[in-house]
Amino acid sequence: MEQKNRTKESWFYHFAVCLIKIWYAIMFRIEIVGKENIPEEGNAIICCNHYSNYDPFSAAIYLDRLPRYIGKKELFANPVLRWMLQQVRVFPVDRQAAMDMKAVKQALAVLKEGEILGIFAEGTRVKEGEDVAAKAGVALFAMKGNAPVIPCAISGKYKFRGKIRVEYGEPMMLEEFRGVKLTTEVMGEITAAIMGKVEEMKVKA
Repeated sequence: MEQKNRTKESWFYHFAVCLIKIWYAIMFRIEIVGKENIPEEGNAIICCNHYSNYDPFSAAIYLDRLPRYIGKKELFANPVLRWMLQQVRVFPVDRQAAMDMKAVKQALAVLKEGEILGIFAEGTRVKEGEDVAAKAGVALFAMKGNAPVIPCAISGKYKFRGKIRVEYGEPMMLEEFRGVKLTTEVMGEITAAIMGKVEEMKVKA
């Protein structure tokens, strides 16, 4: 079945995916697990752990549907990089703002249009052993966007011929939280449940 969001993908996206797949085939040994958990149609949020600049590629290039990522606004300062990010339909967020409403509205619009939103809940790269609290954005988007969350765990070392394992878990419907007032405490519980599943799926080195 042809996906709704495929019609919006640019020639640059397809070209970039081909190049990155070739690069990955040379550099790494990739294992993809649970790809069948990505819905063939309808909205969803892919929520990943994040420890390398490679992670957005690892979580996306082997899927049949292109996730829409949120990127820090600093990446858009360079005009060439901005053009490239726009071609793969990344949109900016101001991480310094308490709540970037423009980015929130755009993320919810992505879900309303039946697309997949890709998000790294920690909001930054987290090295092994570091403890960084995940942000509540994924909870807000899941509840307000009425979208299931697919936990995604990326494990391994990005070194020459290192093994990288990308596992997509079963969609989390979060029904027990729907209809509940979205207090800070509730959003914290939702975020903890999602990131707990991601952590559980990670393969320890």
